[in-house]
Amino acid sequence: MLSFIALWSFRNISEGLETQSKAVDSLARREQTKRLIQNRVLWPITLIKGLRGMALFALLTFLPLYLANDVGLSAFVRAAYIGLLIAIRIVAKPVAGYLSDKLGREQILAPGLLWSGAITLLLIFFGEGVGLPVLIALLGLFVYPDQPIPTAAFLDLVDDGVVSTALGIASFVGFLLSALSPMVVGAVYEFVGVSAALYYIGSLFFVAAILLVPLKLTRPDTVAV
Repeated sequence: MLSFIALWSFRNISEGLETQSKAVDSLARREQTKRLIQNRVLWPITLIKGLRGMALFALLTFLPLYLANDVGLSAFVRAAYIGLLIAIRIVAKPVAGYLSDKLGREQILAPGLLWSGAITLLLIFFGEGVGLPVLIALLGLFVYPDQPIPTAAFLDLVDDGVVSTALGIASFVGFLLSALSPMVVGAVYEFVGVSAALYYIGSLFFVAAILLVPLKLTRPDTVAV
């Protein structure tokens, strides 16, 4: 009987503790979100991710048009070249990820962006003949493999409680910018020319690399927010 009375008396304690815990979690998450928005590295990385996405989508829009209209390749050869661009990442992507974990995010991402920009511009001068598949293969070394590195940088920089929020912000900005880029490069290609389209794509890679230079992509316990 006494045991029953004791159980009845303490029946609401766990509910009270649970409510209190939820309130504490809510306050902590609100504080983490505030720090996230004030993070001086979050927004530049978001912009860099967006510019990189713009360059990639512009390249994937431009390349089939260029191979068909300007180089005059058959559908099969065009597909083989695009497949080559994508296939290179099978090996290069895990290597880039491993090196970014070992050496640092910016140490791999910045050279990768510069590399992609430089190879894109080389297509202006060596975009036909034997040089074309070589440049496409070289472009594949970084144009896809560095894709996860900005995401990894977000995971390094933000608190665990707001990782999804940070990635959501970055994805929204990235998709917004990327959606516009194919239309821009299409208009440049049609009304200005091939070289201008390649300069547009290359400049996006270069601007992203320049924005990355002053950033320190360190972990949450060492970064100022």
